[in-house]
Amino acid sequence: MTKFQDIKKFASEIHTEIHLVKPMLKLLGFTYESKPKFFEDHVKGPDVALFYSEDFRVKSSKLWGTREYYDNTLGILVLKRYGRNLHEGITGFYLEFENRIPLYQVMYLLKNSHAPWGILTNGRYWILIKKPVAFEQKLIEIDLEASLLSGDEKSARLFFNTFSHMGLNKTLPEILEHQRQILIKHLKDKKKVSRKVVGSFKKRVDIYPRIRDVYRELFPDDTLPSTETYLKHYAIEVENNTYQKTGIVNEYDRSDICSYLFTGNQTKADFDIEEIIIGQNKQYTKEDLLSLRILDMTPGFGNVTTKLLEGIAYLSFVLPYHEKTSFIAEWENEKSLKKYILDHNLYGIERSHICYDALINMLNHRYGATAHHYKPGNPLIGITLKDIGNLFDITKQGSLFGRNPKEVLDEFREMYRLYFSLSSKIKEDLKVREEIGVKLKIYVSRIKDVMDATTATFFTKDIDIKKLEDLLYSLEADESTWDIFRKKGWYTEFQHLALRNGFFHMELEFPILLTNAYDFIFIQPALNYSWEDEIPVGEATKAFIKKGMPFLKQDGKFVVLLDDEEEVLLSDLQKSKKYAVKAKKNLFILTKRDL
Repeated sequence: MTKFQDIKKFASEIHTEIHLVKPMLKLLGFTYESKPKFFEDHVKGPDVALFYSEDFRVKSSKLWGTREYYDNTLGILVLKRYGRNLHEGITGFYLEFENRIPLYQVMYLLKNSHAPWGILTNGRYWILIKKPVAFEQKLIEIDLEASLLSGDEKSARLFFNTFSHMGLNKTLPEILEHQRQILIKHLKDKKKVSRKVVGSFKKRVDIYPRIRDVYRELFPDDTLPSTETYLKHYAIEVENNTYQKTGIVNEYDRSDICSYLFTGNQTKADFDIEEIIIGQNKQYTKEDLLSLRILDMTPGFGNVTTKLLEGIAYLSFVLPYHEKTSFIAEWENEKSLKKYILDHNLYGIERSHICYDALINMLNHRYGATAHHYKPGNPLIGITLKDIGNLFDITKQGSLFGRNPKEVLDEFREMYRLYFSLSSKIKEDLKVREEIGVKLKIYVSRIKDVMDATTATFFTKDIDIKKLEDLLYSLEADESTWDIFRKKGWYTEFQHLALRNGFFHMELEFPILLTNAYDFIFIQPALNYSWEDEIPVGEATKAFIKKGMPFLKQDGKFVVLLDDEEEVLLSDLQKSKKYAVKAKKNLFILTKRDL
């Protein structure tokens, strides 16, 4: 590394390989083979194949260029020129594969070759990737130049113990297994504690403070704003005990840990995202993929969410652009790509406040992104704008000079259509957009009150229908009229019901539905938390289908994730004249029939 400093500024990939990486591999104790042929012609293979021993290398030589060649490898290494960003793609290579994000190049090679370990390096930074059952996981990234030149023996020793032949073959597997056993014991104890503190309690105001303490002991740096706001509304005080990190818990595994501790039953996120989204469509492009809208109606602690996010990110690497010369920098950077997917592709509704907080914390810590389109609420409790027209005469005027509710609701939809069509980056558009936004905020608040009050009538008979009509016909009234409404006891009552039961009106929470619909909807009907009563899977599935299908595109897919085959449920769904059902391993895919 010290000698390499003289040439690093102009070092090419071949310089980096000859003068730095290969000498380092010898020091690390590897038997290796350079430039092994990959079995897919459109893919640039790994730069180095790492073997358990010389015998394995010799044994593999006759299998050169086949998938079986890689069955005998300890790992593969992908090399980039010194200093190249390993998390961003660049243009200019003959093979499109080489233009993509280097980290995903390694993931692709691991996924298809079945090699257990992958190393990605530009000489300075070394990234080690382990291939588990589902998606590849980056274990460690080390700045070798900084640690060696600064004389940091601890970092240098860590590098050797991690990236060496001994490290990959023996040390790391033993450490991972040891940590797994410790974590299993720790989580079993925590699960007993969580079950004990919940006991027979069923009310959220009793359960949330107890679950909150167990959660914060595991993740002491996390905040739970949605949970605490809910408890504060009911004047429930929470203890702010101080906890220290144990070092046992890997924050990468937050979703799995929380699901193990706090769910009574949940579906394993074991599905092939490529098969569901792309299927047999050979013409699918990167632009097609990253324009999809996908709703997760039961995100829980994020097991399905991470599968969707990681899966879409990986698929975007595999798929080509519509135009071969296209290159969008935001999509060719691992971090910005995943943020883009959260901002543009994924939507979610979580019924439990504490699970919602845990989900948001997980997405923030794991991806450094805020999930704007994931919201708390119960997707099964709420109405649509169309329901208002079915329940009330919206063509009747509320006053002599006022417009009827139908005209107001039509304008509301049109305003959102215009709002979404305006650019936030063009000065003239931005001004109009801000003006429309002010009016929309008022409309959303008032229409939500109408929809909350209407939904509340399914829970109580104390709200007179005449009072609901007064709200509906006052959508354009001045603020003083609404101030009077807000002081009424019946108004406060339906707001309490809405908060307690998580009323969720799709079009108001996700206004994009006023002009568009989802391409995919995912549900886990068996998901329930340890403090909830279990609902039969068949009933839950039908309820989600009834609520979700109106917001699915005509050619969209409704994906039901299951633990068991559920043959009775399949038989019931296949009787439908509205939907076609296709059964796959542990899931059903529903599509709308052409009527």
